[in-house]
Amino acid sequence: MPSIFRGLPTLKALSPQHNVKTFSTTATVHAHSSQITPRQLRSRFWIPQATIKQQNEGVPYGRQLLVRAGYFRQAYSGIFHMLPLGLRVQSKVEALVDKHMQSLGASKVSLSSISSQKLWDRTGRLNKGSEFFKFKDRRHADWLLAPTHEEEITALVQDLIHAPGHLPIRLYQVSRKYRDERRPRGGLLRGREFIMKDLYTFDSTEADAHATYADVRKAYSNLFDELKLPYIEARADSGNMGGDLSHEFHFPSNLGEDDIITCTNCDYAKNEEFVPSFKTVQQAVEADAQVTGDTTSHGPSNLVSQSFLSKDRKCFIKAYASTEAASSNTASINPFAVKECFDDQVEVDTGVEDPIALFNARIESGENQAQLKVYYVFDQLINNDVVQRQIHEDKKWLHENKLRAFAVKIADSSASQSILLKKRDGDPCPQCEIQKGGGKLKVTKAIEVGHTFHLGDRYSSKLDLLVPTAGQKNVDKKGAYVSMGCHGIGVSRLIAAVASALSDDRGLIWPRVVAPFEVLVVVNTKQKDMAETVEVGNQIYDDLAGHPGNPADVLIDDRGDVDYGWKLKDADLIGYPVVVVVGKRWMKRKFVEIQCRHLNVKENEVSLADAPGRVRQLLDRI
Repeated sequence: MPSIFRGLPTLKALSPQHNVKTFSTTATVHAHSSQITPRQLRSRFWIPQATIKQQNEGVPYGRQLLVRAGYFRQAYSGIFHMLPLGLRVQSKVEALVDKHMQSLGASKVSLSSISSQKLWDRTGRLNKGSEFFKFKDRRHADWLLAPTHEEEITALVQDLIHAPGHLPIRLYQVSRKYRDERRPRGGLLRGREFIMKDLYTFDSTEADAHATYADVRKAYSNLFDELKLPYIEARADSGNMGGDLSHEFHFPSNLGEDDIITCTNCDYAKNEEFVPSFKTVQQAVEADAQVTGDTTSHGPSNLVSQSFLSKDRKCFIKAYASTEAASSNTASINPFAVKECFDDQVEVDTGVEDPIALFNARIESGENQAQLKVYYVFDQLINNDVVQRQIHEDKKWLHENKLRAFAVKIADSSASQSILLKKRDGDPCPQCEIQKGGGKLKVTKAIEVGHTFHLGDRYSSKLDLLVPTAGQKNVDKKGAYVSMGCHGIGVSRLIAAVASALSDDRGLIWPRVVAPFEVLVVVNTKQKDMAETVEVGNQIYDDLAGHPGNPADVLIDDRGDVDYGWKLKDADLIGYPVVVVVGKRWMKRKFVEIQCRHLNVKENEVSLADAPGRVRQLLDRI
């Protein structure tokens, strides 16, 4: 049994084949278009249902709730099946994406999930990572399951651009992507198969591409605004995608893998992984030789250090940063700043738990001994005496193993804070320091749900995507490389992120725009005069779903063999934005109840005439 089910209750599936007693299953509602639409009935909607009792105290993870409520099931590690409830949420997210992509004038396409390894080899990305699903066909051609489509979309439009007037082009798709994650985790947050929206933009000039980039960022902001959830837009590292400009969109969450740094006073916001470029001075050193260069700096000698290893295991890196004694216990090295010290010279592996043990094992193996190197990295606040002292401590080890050593010193003397240290809550904002402000930094755990990249000619230059220059008639001649952008939103990841952000100890709490249903009408079918409550429930359904200007997506719980209390707990677990209850209060005083957990609203006495209007008011707020 998949690990996701451990500790979860036994499931039972309710369906029409299980002799469920229902009412008004053939009833219909007249929509404003004069078409006759069947009512959406809970008895006809298959939801594998879990026992309502929670297994753990406190707020459960969104992943656990999505499984217990019947949204998806894990098939294999990192691979999931979407069930009817989950598919409705996915469709709502895709509709939201379509709306805002169309606002950009983007056209929707659907590219194959199979991509040629030859294209990826031409762009240099084939050997950049080990997370591809690769395979050969019967003709021994090399293919892969695409984790993204920059190569394929570039090849697609390559023969279709013959004049500057053919640009700009904006194409997007919502499709399955594949990544052979080492450690799939977080359910839909990090799987091996996932659903993603990717938009690709093509412009004739860099200026036009930057204008397009700004348009996309605005469209993303509008999309996330519509979810009515707090989010952070932060400057980000482009990573393996390439390009020199990117931003991420995050939902704050303790379950997040990213650390987002913002300022209490200004608009400073960046992912910890984004480290602005800086200059370094690198030189080979002997263990007992002095390091040459500027020796006027006499910064603090309280050091924090961390070791790293290169991905090819040929380079051992020891990084040192200066910190105040009072804070040295909480200070730590930012591995992404260490990576920035080397650019493409050394690929630093930030995920190695015991670098020195692995490096010593490489030394003892005697393999390619002459290629082994040791780098000592120092921030700009450390003076050269300290640099030499740290290298000298390893003199015997370096000499015995005939290791080549290099000192790498950050040369940016204008920065008053260590470039190598991770930022912490309460640190001075570097942007405010320049602007003479007094802002302090705040570090927030967050889940990435969107990313924008300005690619420039990163892919067009490798795959010969050219646009003829103005006045050039012969398209066979070299033109200008097309300036590209790619912009993603994780559709399946967004579902999990919203579930994690909006949940409590009773269940999920969906925002209206992506909820599987906007309103649930719960009818008490376990009382003597149930025919009357069923009729009232039908009337409320018809008023909401058939409203000519603002129809709601409504489900009516018509199940006849399910207790009234179970229905309410089931509604809490599934997370309908608004619940209308036709129960005991109707039989006693002719009132219905309206609940909205998102707004902490519970109104016990609402008249039948006022109920539809009140529901619409609540929906407009969420």
